[in-house]
Amino acid sequence: MSSNSPEGRRGSQHVDPDNSQPAAEWSPGTSQERLTEQNAGSRPITKLQSHAFHASPHPALRPSIPLVANRNGVAPQVCKAWEGKVASRGGLDGFVFTSPNMDFVPDYPVHKEVINTNEDGRWGLHEYSRWPQPYVDSMMHLACIPRQPALPHLPRVLFKSLHPSSDWTERIELMVKGLGFVYQETRSELAKAANLAIQRFHATKNVRENVQRYGDFLVMLLRQVVDRMTYVASHSRTAIAVAAHVQRLCLELAGLKTYVELVVPRLESTVDFSPTLLPVLGGFVRDLTDAQTWCRLGLPVWLIQPLTQELVIWRVVDPVGLPSGMSDSPCSPPILHKTGSFVFAPNVTGNWLTSMLMSVSKHLGGSHLECMNLASVPKIPHGLPDNKRARIEEGSTQLAMRAAFPIDGEPSSSKVSRRQRRKQAAAERAALNGTSTTDPSASTLSGTRHPSRTFLPSPFCDPAHVWAAALRSASPLPQTCNSALYFYPPPFLLDTVCAKAPVPEGNAHPERARVDEKVARYLHNLVRIREFCRARLFDKTLSSKPLSIGEWRAALWGDYNPQTSVRAGGTTSDARRAKRRLEERNEVGALLHQVGHMDRYSTDIVVSLEGITVAADTVATNPAVRATLLWESHELNFRAELMALDHLLVNTSDWPERFKWEREMLVSGAWGEPSSGLSVLPSLEPDLRQYCWCAPPDEGWEDCQRFLRAFAQVLSRWHGCPEVVLQVRKMDGKMTADQFSEVQRSAVEFYVRSFTRSFLRLPIPPIPFP
Repeated sequence: MSSNSPEGRRGSQHVDPDNSQPAAEWSPGTSQERLTEQNAGSRPITKLQSHAFHASPHPALRPSIPLVANRNGVAPQVCKAWEGKVASRGGLDGFVFTSPNMDFVPDYPVHKEVINTNEDGRWGLHEYSRWPQPYVDSMMHLACIPRQPALPHLPRVLFKSLHPSSDWTERIELMVKGLGFVYQETRSELAKAANLAIQRFHATKNVRENVQRYGDFLVMLLRQVVDRMTYVASHSRTAIAVAAHVQRLCLELAGLKTYVELVVPRLESTVDFSPTLLPVLGGFVRDLTDAQTWCRLGLPVWLIQPLTQELVIWRVVDPVGLPSGMSDSPCSPPILHKTGSFVFAPNVTGNWLTSMLMSVSKHLGGSHLECMNLASVPKIPHGLPDNKRARIEEGSTQLAMRAAFPIDGEPSSSKVSRRQRRKQAAAERAALNGTSTTDPSASTLSGTRHPSRTFLPSPFCDPAHVWAAALRSASPLPQTCNSALYFYPPPFLLDTVCAKAPVPEGNAHPERARVDEKVARYLHNLVRIREFCRARLFDKTLSSKPLSIGEWRAALWGDYNPQTSVRAGGTTSDARRAKRRLEERNEVGALLHQVGHMDRYSTDIVVSLEGITVAADTVATNPAVRATLLWESHELNFRAELMALDHLLVNTSDWPERFKWEREMLVSGAWGEPSSGLSVLPSLEPDLRQYCWCAPPDEGWEDCQRFLRAFAQVLSRWHGCPEVVLQVRKMDGKMTADQFSEVQRSAVEFYVRSFTRSFLRLPIPPIPFP
């Protein structure tokens, strides 16, 4: 028997020009492929045949053989797997690329240490979602990725080539030069395509467990980058790379679905499906057995084999390069791929795709919310009495907001003696310890009725009863030396009234109003800086740390020019507090002026919110503007605080990135569809607003059960979680009204207790959008 006969070539055992080895990340059906070949009638491979195929260990030292067609006429639709319907030398000396079922040979993506992301966000020849790749034994689904649109489940936007010069626009409202988004229309189409890809994968039936795990991993990555594309502004090349990653993951999910629904059934059958070629990418194989399998399954395949005189070739072609729609110009800086490890699997050439996928996902979408640690306490000289410790909040007259209407028993003067403060602080501590007989919410001193420690209902909005009850029960908290920190301007800075804008007529709760003459300027300036305040939360280059109340006041006031003088007079502690406030004010001013490119506030500036032009003299009296700003303040702070508290109590700081994303996706289910930590930034679009805290017999409480279940699942990991909350995991069907009320009450009370214990202030509750 000739060593170059088809039978001899059929015995080829892993011809590898890259010295590559396949790595097993997940194995959808390798053993089935081998079994299927035996069922299809493949002859047993003998030792002689295998030796004959590898007769020359150094093919490059063989005499040069010309690559010419040696068959005349028209080639059959599908040749035998070892024959060349088309053949091309490519760039591998001594080897030839042949295909039994395709009419062209694509350029071969040679393995390399550094892989560039090009200007269109793709990886050039290594773009596995758009270009055939070398077969990895454990990732056959990559060959099943569709190569062209198929409406409606594969929209054209997934194949659209994006470019920074034509598909990205700077966000003027953000004020930071060079930051922006991919065009709104493209973002919306990509987000819809991603949701469709996720739904189609979840609807797939008969998915093996290992394939399901990998698909869930892709879904998590996809949700992460979609939120990154939607919520976080970035430079043009980064934004394009994020959008291209959305395309990549959607197409890979489509390939996984094609693999499960079409290729696996063909693998399990003995029928020859080669005449019905699938419209997918296909790939390069180095083993003749794999070529036979792929050819029978109807997958486009290119076999890498030594060039011999006996090789059947119908047509010689030049390799085809990237299509004109794909960029070959690398962006800067390149994304590196080097040998390492991923999920405890060695990162050899065979699984570079998996490690690259995770690396790029982390690089593009791996933003996390900053931790909310307690603010540092100013250094106090040794032996200084407690009543002279620096009070960052309460010591500032700006933060002592008086009630608009007198409270029974409250002194008319805003000045309170030191003895009265000590007496009131002792009463508050006694109230917290349960030894006081007075109502803790009936504090009589404006200095200690601070909204960060005492629940003061807003005149403009009401949280759900369950939240109001929990916050009232926790009030008042004792005074501390730590500043209260907030991710976004706290709502109690925005719900006060002033002489120019008193309580509107018809207001349901005029008795709750508090006076702050600066509120109109706060509201007007917040409309101007709100997009910057949102963007900075997930951009460390914009200082993403939470700010104290004093810092938020300085940001809202809008005087960003640096100051150097400190008002003289007063005690030493007063001077220290004044100096600290000046430093905080200058830091915030530098952030918004130098980084955010914000000029000093002026009443003449023209700002708009959701298409509504907002004027300085009407902003405080415009109910729509006030309602929108208050809802955003409540919702964003609540989401961010829940995420930060979970990070603290579960201690995810040392977790691998993918597990952090999984946890954040779980937390995000408490306020909407599970997505990612980036969904902390709430959308103002009406169809995306969801209120999750209705209680029986309010309309819609049954729809809130899924949010309560998600909230309970988050809390179940925290130490001391009530048993009634833990039992939610065992409730299969819908809760009764009594069960829902009891679980929601226990969960909210536990959350408030955990938050106040960890951060020494009251949490911000969510409110319904008015």
